[in-house]
Amino acid sequence: MPKIGNINELKVLRETDISFMLDSDEGEIFLHKNESNYQKLKAGNVVSAFLYYDQDGRLAATLKTPLITTSKPALLEVGDIVSKLGVFLRMGISKDLLLSKDDLPLNKKEWPQVGDKLFVKLNVKGRLVAKIVDLKEVERKETLAINDEKEFYVQRIGEQGLNLVSEDLEIIFVHNSMYRGNYHLGEKVVVKVIGESDKGYSGSLVKQKELLRFDDAEEIMNYLKRYKKLPLTSKSSSEEVNVYFDMSKKAFKRALGLLYKERKVDFTETETILIDGEKNER
Repeated sequence: MPKIGNINELKVLRETDISFMLDSDEGEIFLHKNESNYQKLKAGNVVSAFLYYDQDGRLAATLKTPLITTSKPALLEVGDIVSKLGVFLRMGISKDLLLSKDDLPLNKKEWPQVGDKLFVKLNVKGRLVAKIVDLKEVERKETLAINDEKEFYVQRIGEQGLNLVSEDLEIIFVHNSMYRGNYHLGEKVVVKVIGESDKGYSGSLVKQKELLRFDDAEEIMNYLKRYKKLPLTSKSSSEEVNVYFDMSKKAFKRALGLLYKERKVDFTETETILIDGEKNER
C-alpha cells in the first residue's frame, strides 16, 4: 500500500508524452516529467518518489525531495497567505502545504507573515495538511548556555508568554514579563537565554538596559502611588535624584521617559505628577 505523504520505492511501468506511470498496490501513479528531476527513466527502473495529492485531488508523485514527510516534521517557511483558507508553507516540492485558518489564531494580527517560519507536522486527510507541532511533544535539547543569544521563531502565543523554536529545533519559553509589544506566529526574534530548569530553557526579548529601565520605572511608580507627586524632573541633578532613588541621573531619565510614554506621569517645572486612574484611562 503506498504511503501518502512519505517516500516510496516504486517501479516505473511505462513512459507517456508528459509523464511516467509508476506501479503501486492501488494502481498506477502519475509522475509528471516536470517532477522527475529530468531523469532518463525507463520501464523497470525503481525510483524513490514522494506521494501527494495534486491540485485536482489526484494521487501524484514527485522525485523532488520534500522538506517534510508524515514521519519527519519540519520548520517551514510561509510562502503565501489566503485569508479565507489560511497560510501556505513551502515544503520543497511544486505544491505548497496548507495550514488551515482553523489552526491559526482568531486575531489575524497574530497570523504568520510571508517569510516567517513554523515548526509543523504533515497530516493526510484526503489531502496533505500542516498542523502546528505542540512543543511538549519535541525532545528537549540541552545545547544552549546561559547568556547565549540566538534566533528563534514564535511557535505559540499563550497567556503566560511565548513558546519559540530555533532552526536547530531548540525550544525556549519567554514569559510575558520578559518582552514588550506584540508578536505573531512564525516571527523571527533574537532571544537571550536567562535560565534553565527541569522544564527547559527560559529567555528574554528585553535587553538588559530595558530590564533595568522597567525596574527603575516600577520604583518611581511605587513612590508616586504613595505620595502622588515627586519633586524631581528630567532636569534634576544626580545629587537630587540620589536623595530619593539609588539610580543614576541617566537611568532616572530613561525610567521617566518610559512612564511618560505609557501616560502614567505628567510634569510641571519642578515636579513629576502621577496621572490618576480615571485620567489614565482616557
